[in-house]
This record gives sequence, structure tokens and C-alpha cells, in this order.
Amino acid sequence: MKRLLFLFSAILIMFFADRSLADDVNREWNNNVFGVGERFVFDIDYAFINAGRTVMEIDSIINVRGKDCYRLVSKVSSNKTFDLVFKVRDHVESNIDVKGIFTRRYYKELNEGNYHDIKEVLYEQERGLAHMKDEGVYKKSSEIEPCSQDILSSLYYLRTLDFAVGDTISVPLHDVAKSYPLKVKVNREEHVEVPAGEFNCFVVEPFVESEGMFRSKGKIEVWLSKDEKRIPVLMRTYIAIIGHIDANLVEYKLGMPVDLTEN
Repeated sequence: MKRLLFLFSAILIMFFADRSLADDVNREWNNNVFGVGERFVFDIDYAFINAGRTVMEIDSIINVRGKDCYRLVSKVSSNKTFDLVFKVRDHVESNIDVKGIFTRRYYKELNEGNYHDIKEVLYEQERGLAHMKDEGVYKKSSEIEPCSQDILSSLYYLRTLDFAVGDTISVPLHDVAKSYPLKVKVNREEHVEVPAGEFNCFVVEPFVESEGMFRSKGKIEVWLSKDEKRIPVLMRTYIAIIGHIDANLVEYKLGMPVDLTEN
């Protein structure tokens, strides 16, 4: 349950070109996919049992260290029935550079049963550094690859890419205090029906080598719509013995990308 409740924050991907750091960070990435006003609502289901809900929304453009960024927020909540077993109230935020579509700031506040944690990371992409704040104090800086993504922004970057069945995509990911190699395989095409409607999709499978919620145990697949918006329709985590847990899209609203030619 805990792994799936975070799955939304976790899907991953961007192409990595071997260029200079300055060239990468100053790029203008073509994003005709997402923007302010976009909102996705998912139900978290195990078999016929609903365990909770997550909402992912870009609610505004904010300024982070002099750069315009999309404010992407993911909120995960277990329902009243599941609260009796394991109560979850998580808030995760990614500030995504409007121009380059990479992360500038990442914040997470986790409340899961008796576990509580707050972390914040500021990304100095121009210097190739990430600075982690724990309990209000900057405690650690680490080197990052050019245009690194956090675990939440990665899904949105993936949606801007062109790919086909058989492709394998790699991405530099920085998760709070460490960087991890990522690969995502585009496995197949598939038609699925969820509460939000019927969709033709690409099914992608991320492979992540790290600790915590990204441990490479079991299997995760994500269904992204084949249209230009690459809507996350279904996210599934396979768990040994008990089967799988699904995050099904219930409702959605598309947003308006920033037109960089007007700036």
C-alpha cells in the first residue's frame, strides 16, 4: 500500500544529451503538453477495495531563485476506512522550470502512520548542485547531472518526449540527497478502460536502483495515453503473493502550457 501511495510521485524520464552544463540548463524545451490548470485525480484500488485517492495538480507559476516555475503538487490520502489500518496524508511539491522543464525545488511532507518527515531540496542546476534541507537546516549538498529531475517532475518530463514500443529511455534523477541511474522501457501498446474513460496507451516500465519507495522489488507499469498529452491513465505496482495495486484515473482537466515565443 505504502509503495503505491507514492507511485504517482515516481515515474521517471528524460533524454540525456552529452552537452555542456550551461547549454543544457539554458535550453528551451518543447512543452506542448502540460501547464497551469492541469489536474489528475486517481483512486487507489486493491482488488475491489478502495484504499485512498491522490490528486496531482499544476496550480500556478511561481518564482524560484529568479526563475519561473510550474508549481506541481501531489496530495495522497488514505480513505476513512483505511485510516483505521494505516493513515496516510502526504504532500509533495515540485517546482519545474518553465523554460527548461527540469526541477528547481522539491519539497515533501510525509505523514504515514507513525512516520513523519519533511525534506526540501533546492537545485542549483547552473552549478550542478542540489542542497538538502532537513528540519529547516541545510545539511547536505551533492553533485547532480545537467537538468536533473526529482521523482515527481520526471513523469511530466516523460510526457513531453516522443517514444515508441521497444525504446529504452535513461534519465538522471536526484532523490533528496542522492542521484540514481534510471531506465524506462516502453513495453507495448494497450487499450484500457478506467473511470475517466477509454484510452489507447503506451505501457512503460521504470527500472530504478535506489532505496525506499524506488527499490527494484516487484514490477511497476504505467499506462500513458498515446495522444499528444500523454495522460497518465493507470499506474500499477505488482507485489509478490498478493497480486497488484492500481491507481486508476477518475477525472482529469488539461492545462495551458506557457508559450515561450511570447516571452
